[in-house]
Amino acid sequence: MHIPSIPGYEVHDGPPTLGRLWARPDGDYPVGLWPSAELLRICPDPTGWLTIEEHFHRSDDMYGGTHSVLIDAAFREHVLQSGTHWSGRSDVGKVKVWSDGTFSDGLTASRDGDDGLMFFAAVREHHRFVLPTFEITPTFLWYWDAFPSEGGWSYLDSAGRSVELIRIAISMDEWKVEVSALEMRTFLAASGRELLVQKDYTVLTTDEIDAFERVDDNHRTTWSNFDWFAIMDEGIIGDASAFSNVMGKYVVEGRVTARVRRIEARDASKNYVEYVHGIDPGTGEMKRHTCNPRLLGDYADSSRLHSMTPIYFSRDVLNRYASEPNRYRVTASRIWCLDLWGLDISTNTAGLIEVYLGELGALPEGEQAHWLAHNVPPEGEMDEGRFRRDFLNQSVGSPDLVGDLRRARRRAAEATGALLGSPVWRDLDSQAAIEFEALLGPTSNDPSALTAPTITLTKSLVDGMDPAPLKEYLGGSESGEKSIALLRRLLSSLGDTDDGAEVFAALQAFRSAGGVAHLGGSKAGAASARLGIDGMSPLEAFAHMTVELAKALNHVADLVEASPRQPQV
Repeated sequence: MHIPSIPGYEVHDGPPTLGRLWARPDGDYPVGLWPSAELLRICPDPTGWLTIEEHFHRSDDMYGGTHSVLIDAAFREHVLQSGTHWSGRSDVGKVKVWSDGTFSDGLTASRDGDDGLMFFAAVREHHRFVLPTFEITPTFLWYWDAFPSEGGWSYLDSAGRSVELIRIAISMDEWKVEVSALEMRTFLAASGRELLVQKDYTVLTTDEIDAFERVDDNHRTTWSNFDWFAIMDEGIIGDASAFSNVMGKYVVEGRVTARVRRIEARDASKNYVEYVHGIDPGTGEMKRHTCNPRLLGDYADSSRLHSMTPIYFSRDVLNRYASEPNRYRVTASRIWCLDLWGLDISTNTAGLIEVYLGELGALPEGEQAHWLAHNVPPEGEMDEGRFRRDFLNQSVGSPDLVGDLRRARRRAAEATGALLGSPVWRDLDSQAAIEFEALLGPTSNDPSALTAPTITLTKSLVDGMDPAPLKEYLGGSESGEKSIALLRRLLSSLGDTDDGAEVFAALQAFRSAGGVAHLGGSKAGAASARLGIDGMSPLEAFAHMTVELAKALNHVADLVEASPRQPQV
């Protein structure tokens, strides 16, 4: 019978772990004293998470730890033959000044017999004054361009996504540090070194058991050397009736794996995705083509599909980027991922995102797959501004409703600041500013997609009003008179006949009663109608709101700038 390999439950054809290679020794000792689970985790070719530092003490069943050092590959046999004791324990990672005045920096072994050892990682205790601290050779962090992250260290892959590199869990009495094994092995291959992982585990039992004779065993391979014994306890370890101990070391060899640094990933050959670019009118079949730039034509080559063939995507392709404003920046015309990559985009008349086929080929391989998941057949017409820029070489713009709104807010803030001495639209706090700068609008036609953009608009344009300069300029406020009412009174005093504050009041009412910030009720329809978005799709509603809000802000600026009154000092 053939069954799949299930991690943790393999019955055959598993990796060459020590637990598979080392048969349990004969003897009358309790089976639980044989550390089978720990031995199964010892492997020269790990692919998951590799424990490099560990310390724990469970008084009822087990205690022990793990420590790792780097070795020159040429010294592997020498280090393994030296015994099962921990190599470099007395001097690697510790500064020593010897009696003859010799200074040892702890970065390499200084004792005879420990040649070829180098510091890799350690957890240092501080007399229980503060929590133990984890340290690792900076070369490893530099190699991966790593940065501190929640619970450890991470790095950015070629697509700009965070990848966990080190996991750290430390308390006063125990700790465990793991490193991603594939990155570890790639680093070892590049540096010409190997990782020596050293373990010392004691397993005990407090059960009443029959007496047994001490059992000793050793297991040696080309990559490991371990001793094990089991013995009746004679008052050595608390209430234990018997215990066993396994101690030794093994080597993780360097090998270039699928995990490589960004610079190598950019230079490596990659697979290119095929995207739908049209529909065959005769068969109705989707027409697909690779985005590999080497297989695309240009203005001088009509034998192949043009590299500037537009490819279309549903708007929810932008969800990933809109949800991480610290990593991605999205405008009407471009997406940036930090300083790692960028992609020109536009929105066509059907509301689809359009990107040129050749530019998709410049994306990291993993990012191409994301876009493929949202690829749709062509529909609608290309944004006119983009067509005129890219194909007619005309200097024209494209609609940028959110950009227009941001500019209108800045203009209104500057104008009211000049008249009132302080702007009505104050600087937003850091989180609100990030959300306003990342404002994109709905990325799907689900009604809930309008929720987050509406909240951001209200926080930025209504909650972001400062009533203090309005009150001072108007000579005070009436009971219950808030920012919007104060703004309405200011505009009226400046000759406003269009009620320029109404759209802000309608936005606030929609957030409150229209089912966005609160559950929609009987007032929901009236709130939508008041804002002018009743019956609209989320994207149409968002576009209408941004246009009307920008008009209102510019109207405020026009009235204030035309005022003959002098700015107050």
